[in-house]
Amino acid sequence: MERSAFAGSRIRERRVALGLRQAEVALRAGISGSYLNLIEHNRRRIGGKVLLNIAAALETEPGALAQGAEKSLLTSLRDAAIARPDVEVDLSQTEDFADRFTDWARLISAQQSQITALQQTVSSLSDRLAHDPFLSEALHEVLSTVSAIRSTASILAEPGEMDQNWQRRFQTNVFQDSIRLATASQSLADYLDGDSDRVLDTLSPLDELDSLLAKNGYHFAELEDMRQWTAPVAEGLLAEASAAAKTLGLAYFRQYWRDAQNFRLPKLLQLVAEFGLDPVRIARETELSLPLIFRRLASLPPDPNRPPVGLMICDGSGSLLFKQPCDDFQAPRVGSACALWPLYGALTQIGVAARHQILHSGRPGTLGEENLFDTFSIAERVTSASFEGVPVLRSTMLILRAETSTSNQPLPIGSTCRLCNIHACPARREPSIFSDGF
Repeated sequence: MERSAFAGSRIRERRVALGLRQAEVALRAGISGSYLNLIEHNRRRIGGKVLLNIAAALETEPGALAQGAEKSLLTSLRDAAIARPDVEVDLSQTEDFADRFTDWARLISAQQSQITALQQTVSSLSDRLAHDPFLSEALHEVLSTVSAIRSTASILAEPGEMDQNWQRRFQTNVFQDSIRLATASQSLADYLDGDSDRVLDTLSPLDELDSLLAKNGYHFAELEDMRQWTAPVAEGLLAEASAAAKTLGLAYFRQYWRDAQNFRLPKLLQLVAEFGLDPVRIARETELSLPLIFRRLASLPPDPNRPPVGLMICDGSGSLLFKQPCDDFQAPRVGSACALWPLYGALTQIGVAARHQILHSGRPGTLGEENLFDTFSIAERVTSASFEGVPVLRSTMLILRAETSTSNQPLPIGSTCRLCNIHACPARREPSIFSDGF
């Protein structure tokens, strides 16, 4: 049923909520009471001046009466229902519920957002606990020190007399180990109590660079406008970065600048306005390489009216060199990504472009069309092949939200095994925390 079909119900509910009589509202709107009665019972369509007059009479916006609950609220309600498959919910009544009980609908939406945020936090913490090198080392230090103290204490607790020299030696060992334990525990506590964003950003120089790029929306106007490469400009963008992150950042910004020179932003925006985010049509028009076009599309200036763009780049070993997420399609912060990503499949056919429609597992319970993505992948040699050396390979994958379903069987994938809720996956390496717990 069209959403406008519920306009009469919304008008009646608004009138009742204000405590107004039907005749009074009809008089204010300049229509007859019988006509308003037909409208309120959804027997007459409403629009134009009549809608504006009734909205004014009810002291509300016309859109609130004509359209009802906003799309984002309806999507959130559907997500909440899908996330609980054990509870039977009639999804066809979602719009009616949101229109009739808007406050309750917003409460459910807010709770769903909170649940989603908590799930993402659990995912991040699980990933961090499993792979964070500092946590692993700190916990090992604490456990080994506790074991040493326990071993020494057990010797001192044995019955019988002990030589005083040996006793002093064991007591000294316990004292020194207790200092080690206190230091390791304090270090661990400081690490866990510190700013979470700072901690995660400094897991590695690559993470630090990823965080900087994300904060700038992956677009740098300074480099777009620079006609000749000037290192100080790039260094200024990396002023607060560590030495290792600066090295990675300078290499990234130099590549960004080369791409901007080869495919100028005005021309890119013109083609995007004409063809949309279609790398194939843009490639035919410009005769530029697909990896270059992928990178330029991912570096477009932020625009709320443009769909999000994601980009993943890996080397021949499968290690992710660049991770630009696209909504729910995100790469794991540490560790290996899903082996089924087309990004990795492209490495088996160098220079062959491939397009796949994939179904991303996303968060638990949201496997559906809202997680459909179109991916464009291609692998290339970044150094020329020769008999003397090993060719260096690089694979690039562009990620776009799928506007329509073009495949009867989209490829189901996840972000990483630990955080994936796809059952019976042939590429699974380890259990998922969503189905098997921690």
